[in-house]
Amino acid sequence: MRKYIFLSLAAALFSLGMQAQPRISFSETQHDFGQIMWRNPAQTIFRVRNTGNQPLEIKAVEPDCGCTLVSWDQSSIAPGAEGKIIAKYDAELLGHFYKGIAVYTNIGENPYYINLVGHVVIPSEGKAENFPVHLGDKWLSTENVEFDDVRRGDRPERTVEVFNAGKKPMTLGLMHLPQYLDADIQPSVLHPGRKAKIKLTLKSDAIMNMGLTQASVYLSTYTGERINRNNEINVSVTLLPDNNYSEPTLKYAPIAHLDTTSVDLGSLGTKKRLRTQLCLTNEGKTPLVVSTLQVYNAGISVSLDRRQIKPGEKAKMKIIVNNSTLQFKGRRRILLITNDPKTPKLAIDVNVKK
Repeated sequence: MRKYIFLSLAAALFSLGMQAQPRISFSETQHDFGQIMWRNPAQTIFRVRNTGNQPLEIKAVEPDCGCTLVSWDQSSIAPGAEGKIIAKYDAELLGHFYKGIAVYTNIGENPYYINLVGHVVIPSEGKAENFPVHLGDKWLSTENVEFDDVRRGDRPERTVEVFNAGKKPMTLGLMHLPQYLDADIQPSVLHPGRKAKIKLTLKSDAIMNMGLTQASVYLSTYTGERINRNNEINVSVTLLPDNNYSEPTLKYAPIAHLDTTSVDLGSLGTKKRLRTQLCLTNEGKTPLVVSTLQVYNAGISVSLDRRQIKPGEKAKMKIIVNNSTLQFKGRRRILLITNDPKTPKLAIDVNVKK
């Protein structure tokens, strides 16, 4: 009988021990940040409720990587009360992430797990539409820089933006910079997910000839990088003559008129070349002189049957586009510089499909 009473009492005490303990409940066991910006840390709070009848102690909170920082209430959580665990993700890596956090308590040896999920994206300044030229991990706002309608003495500026879409820093530099260009790159060390600005300043006094001057500069991302088509930026300058003309001169000046300033030649396909013809008319009162006739693209050839056109007369312009034009970067244009004081520059866009 005594043995039976002893066993019954032990069972009752054991049952009470099983019932008298803390229990843990989380406001959520997985938090979804959705989209967050690269290198903009995101933080959330997990609410912890003690649903048991004994104090709950959070002994340790251990994230599965150094990318997550945590803090929590160090004091015991009374039955029915709440504590909190703060979790902060550093967002240093692009892409989707799933991070686990182990929560150790006085309930037992095994931890409870809470999780962080989300998607780290490039900031809006790094969206592909802002950088249409993709040269590997270098994304550029343009690979064709034009200084149009420049007069001697001008110092115009152009900006090329560069975005680092890779995972390693880039040390930016410009190779083969001509003497008539100054370049300023800020910042010169471009970290992943960031953009830099290359400011190009033209020193027009250093250009010798009127009309079109072209050069290629090469964007390097590390010391010792070689030049190639994948880091080439085209630079073109159109230097115009001075436009200081008196009223009598303007009254009797030549006037240049083209049939069109845009030519659509269709598709090259398997053809070796495409041809077309335009007319340049002098609608003024004195002879029109074409001093410069140039092309922006080496795959285009152009000729005029005469360079001096009397008032009321026309000159025939023949344009031939070779299939090699598709190998060259930049716009396909033809440039004419004339003695028309009001319109000294005429440009013809030549449109060709593959």
